[in-house]
Amino acid sequence: MGRKQAMMPTMAGRGSGARVITTLVALGLLVLVLRDPVGAAHTVQQLARWGGSVLDGLTAFGAALSK
Repeated sequence: MGRKQAMMPTMAGRGSGARVITTLVALGLLVLVLRDPVGAAHTVQQLARWGGSVLDGLTAFGAALSK
């Protein structure tokens, strides 16, 4: 008997709903930057700092596992 193939989701079948949501999010971010560029820059800096903390934590966790 032949092997069963697993159903794998593809990105080619994205509907128009996903495109609309993506467009709305992009427009919202553009409006945020245009209306308050200093606030947007501050938010990005905070997100980058938070992301760095997460990476530092994951690195410390990986180092502790490898001991």
